[in-house]
Amino acid sequence: MNRQFECFWGDGYRGDDGKSILAYHDFDFFNVDRGYGDMEIHMIDTLEIGDLLDISDASGNHWVRRIA
Repeated sequence: MNRQFECFWGDGYRGDDGKSILAYHDFDFFNVDRGYGDMEIHMIDTLEIGDLLDISDASGNHWVRRIA
């Protein structure tokens, strides 16, 4: 089964239209080239369905929820 994640980016990461971003991605999306560190990738890898990981920091709001 391919793991699916719901990802939210808010303040600090808004799209060109100024709105928050909600997108769905496979696990392969989360990598160093996209700004995810090894610890964050590991924590996302261990999420169970329904679990949410808030990785917001001083630069903006961002969370990831496993949905499948």
